[in-house]
Amino acid sequence: MALSKIQGIEGQVTPNLGRRNMLINGDFQVWQRGTSGTVNTYTCDRWFGWGYQQALTRQAADGTSQNDGRFGLRVQHNDGTANQFSSIAQTLETADTGKARGKKLTFSIDAKKGSAFTGNLTIQIVTRTDAQGSINTGTRQVLVTEDVTSSLTTSMKRFTCTTTSTVSQDAKVVGVNVNHTGTTGTDANNYFQVERAQLEIGDTATDFEHPVFGQEIQLCKRYFQRISGFKQGAYSPCMIAYSTTAAQGTLHLQTTMFSTPSVSLEGAGLKLEDGGAGYPTSSTTFAGQVGSENHINFWIGGFSGLTDGNAYYCYGDDANHYIDLSAEVG
Repeated sequence: MALSKIQGIEGQVTPNLGRRNMLINGDFQVWQRGTSGTVNTYTCDRWFGWGYQQALTRQAADGTSQNDGRFGLRVQHNDGTANQFSSIAQTLETADTGKARGKKLTFSIDAKKGSAFTGNLTIQIVTRTDAQGSINTGTRQVLVTEDVTSSLTTSMKRFTCTTTSTVSQDAKVVGVNVNHTGTTGTDANNYFQVERAQLEIGDTATDFEHPVFGQEIQLCKRYFQRISGFKQGAYSPCMIAYSTTAAQGTLHLQTTMFSTPSVSLEGAGLKLEDGGAGYPTSSTTFAGQVGSENHINFWIGGFSGLTDGNAYYCYGDDANHYIDLSAEVG
C-alpha cells in the first residue's frame, strides 16, 4: 500500500494542515462598508488604506466576472504632489501573532499596475513590539521589504518576500504592507491592484488558500459590523425613552468583537415607532455608550414627542439607515 503524506517518511511531503493564511480577507471578498472608499479608512474589510489622497475600489479579479465571487482591491493614487505614497496594510492582533514568534514568515500577493503607474511598489512584513495596534505606528521593525517594481506589469503576477530573521519573542503584532511610493499624478490609471494575499509561517510560499466566504465574513465581523435593514414590521433593537427627546437601547452583537466597539449612526439616522405612530429621524450623535465585546448599551437623542419610560421600536426607511460597530486593531 502506497504511503500518503506522512511526516517523517523520507521522500514524502508533509502537508500544512489547518489555516495556513494568517491574513483575514486575503481574497478581498468581504466589503461590509461598500465597494469604494478613500484615504486613511478601511474599505475592503481588514485592509487599511493609508498615505495620501487615493481611491480604493473593488474590482473583478482578473479573468473573472464579479459573479464568480473573486475580487481584487485597486488603489488609485490621485494626488498631484510629487514623491507621495498610497498604501494598504493589515495588522494581526496579538492572539494571532503569538504563533509566529520565533519563526520566519512569507508574504505572497498577486499585483499589477495601471498604464499610468509612476513610482515604486514594495511589499513588506512588519512587527510592532510596544503595543497592540497598527504596524505603521509605535516601535516597529520592518523584517523584509521587497521592491517588485522592475517585474511589475499591467498583467497580474505573483510576488513573494520572506523574512531573513525570525519574529521576535516580544512582538505584539505582525502585519503586511503594500506600498506605492515616490508617485505623483491624478491620472485614473496611476494605480496598483492586488489579489490573493497570503501571510504564512515558514520560508516557502505555498499555493493560495482559498477561503470559504461564510467563514471569512464571520472573521471580519470580529473587527467591524454594519447592522442595517431595519424595516417597519421587523424592529430591532428595542429602545426605552428616558426623556421626550432621547432613548436608550441594547445591541447584542452578531459576533464577539476584538474589543468594545465604537458605535455610530450613519446615513439619515434612525426612527422610533410606538403603536404605528412615527417619530422624527434621530440625530447622528450619541449621548454615550457602555458595553463589552458581546453587547452595547447606547443612548441617542434628537427625537421629539417621546414619552419617558415608554418602549419604542427602532427602524430605518431604507438602506441609508444603519449602525456601524468598529473594533479594528489599529
